[in-house]
Amino acid sequence: MSSVLSADTSPDASAAQQAAWRAMSPAEKLAQVRALTTAVLWLEREGLRRRHPTFGPAQLHRAAIERRLGPELTARVYSSLSRAP
Repeated sequence: MSSVLSADTSPDASAAQQAAWRAMSPAEKLAQVRALTTAVLWLEREGLRRRHPTFGPAQLHRAAIERRLGPELTARVYSSLSRAP
């Protein structure tokens, strides 16, 4: 018996989705995860670009890192990078 993974998905659709995942090879699953990760990172970057249209590539990159790590850890990481030999 399969369980519904999302409140907005019908039990039949959820069962079909789980069956499709079970039928995939590990390489196919990895490809799906990679594609979804790429899409999420693109959406994040586009959201940042729209909120900060004057940011260049380096500023967008740092804003993305800060969004994930928080301002304190990002500042520590960037300050340690500037001290690297």
